[in-house]
Amino acid sequence: MNTFWQYLSTQHPASEIRDGRYWQTDVQPQINPDLLQLSPLSQYGFLAIEGPDCSKFLQGQTTCDWRTISTEQASLGSYCNIKGRMVISFTAGMASPEIALLRLSADTADSGRDTLAKYIVFSKAKIRNASDERVAIGISGKLARQNLQAIFEQLPKKAMAQVSSDKGIVVQLDEAGERFEYWGPCDQATDIWQQLSPTAQICNADYWESLNIAAGIGEVCASSQDMFIPQMLNYQVIGGVSFSKGCYTGQEVVARMQYRGKLKRRLYKATVPASGLNYPAGTELFGGDAEQSIGNLVSMVGGDQSSALLAVLTEDAVAGKQIHFSDSSTLLTVTELPYAIPSKD
Repeated sequence: MNTFWQYLSTQHPASEIRDGRYWQTDVQPQINPDLLQLSPLSQYGFLAIEGPDCSKFLQGQTTCDWRTISTEQASLGSYCNIKGRMVISFTAGMASPEIALLRLSADTADSGRDTLAKYIVFSKAKIRNASDERVAIGISGKLARQNLQAIFEQLPKKAMAQVSSDKGIVVQLDEAGERFEYWGPCDQATDIWQQLSPTAQICNADYWESLNIAAGIGEVCASSQDMFIPQMLNYQVIGGVSFSKGCYTGQEVVARMQYRGKLKRRLYKATVPASGLNYPAGTELFGGDAEQSIGNLVSMVGGDQSSALLAVLTEDAVAGKQIHFSDSSTLLTVTELPYAIPSKD
């Protein structure tokens, strides 16, 4: 546990990180989007790739185009195995021209580091798990930009833009400027928290996941590694795959699916009218009375009366509308994503 989490435990003695992922306090406020929300993102860790070849190395390994990623521009992305299956997914940014950061699911940081380390030996760069050194904080709500402007001299002005300073990195996730991630060293993160928290609603970390679900952004965690190709999580639509960057690990499979294949499964958003559900990512879903799985859960957040989720499902199953978990007859209701899917997909 790094110093930020130690500090937070003193401020919220009844808080805990449940199931090794989501920070949860004793009292969750009734969320008012007109105010400022602050979420400590315990579910995330960091890989740091440092050296003059950091971007060049990642260009040959990941799905995003590192020629466009800078101290002013972030990107979604993933690293795939040779079969095109996602080993890690991440949001990529640059702390400096020679320090690249991958913000990813904390439970994939070690395996992601170990896998990428096999290929970095011939590059002028080094990779390490920086999860004990850096912290991610979610800042959201209509007052998010206003409050951040009181701390940072500059802020990003569009979706997936970033600014980097000695205080850390701020990434804007939406066009409206109502959702940001802060990435910073533990001491700086503690200072940022102290400045923002007095006027903020302190939200459980799974609140941030509920915003990801609402935005249709699926991510890979330890229980879903090697399960999805990027198109199954709609990464070709939301900016996580470049088809003009050239070769990278798994590129042949990803490109073949885009130009010649027919995607049989993709990401859908859904709700289920049951509270307190807590299925892990990767859990199989079924259609009607069929015994064969028709998809897998990507993420899920339970509410008081219903639960929201993202799942990779077959088109036929969605058309049939009889989707459920194996141990429940309660049916999922598929809802609209906030972005359009091209018809060929």
